[in-house]
Amino acid sequence: MDHHHRLVILDMDGTFLDSRGTGEIEHEWAYNAFRKTLNRYGLELSIEEIDTYFLGPLHSDGESGVRRFCERFGLDCEAFWARREYDVIEAKIEAIRRGEIYLCKGSEEVIRYLSTRYLLAVVSDSQQKCVDFALDFFGLKPFFRLWYGRKSDLASLSNRKPNPYYINKVLTELSVPGREAILVDDSPVGVQAAKRAGVDSILISNNGKSDAEPTLVVRHISELKKIL
Repeated sequence: MDHHHRLVILDMDGTFLDSRGTGEIEHEWAYNAFRKTLNRYGLELSIEEIDTYFLGPLHSDGESGVRRFCERFGLDCEAFWARREYDVIEAKIEAIRRGEIYLCKGSEEVIRYLSTRYLLAVVSDSQQKCVDFALDFFGLKPFFRLWYGRKSDLASLSNRKPNPYYINKVLTELSVPGREAILVDDSPVGVQAAKRAGVDSILISNNGKSDAEPTLVVRHISELKKIL
């Protein structure tokens, strides 16, 4: 690949942090955290109902999806969202401490390698507190110039990828033009955000394929040492 980049921006979850957990169900720690939130309001939903009524609308429509969920169950939206954020952040941090969430194999070595050749930053849709904790817990902060997760207020959901808000923030703060940066992400929405920011992208895809049209596709973060 043409090595004209000065900045590599890494997504976190699924890119260098395996947050699926070790339970029988992927992200079981997160479902348990949400059930804890629901229990505070006397509600009990199955995983299928959580997916249908909460996670699906949250991912597709952000704040408006959360508000529809709260209207369905008669909840004060701001209070409910604040409680949900508190519970999921606490659960994720504890899952990291327990070793249920861990670094993807070889990712620390890759990050060390990239830090000797490029400016590095993190842009994640995870909460800022979780990004701060993960980088600190795994001793990765010294390798990154900047790291951004999202704020926990409802309005900030609009800044998630594919919005290039945080990518543009990194470019501005590090004074790097988009053409000299590349984003590494495991999700098509990351590729979309990169395109909107005028930034190249590398998609991590288990099958090495994608319909998102990134600049490059790899199967695992370890492949970055060969191409960057």
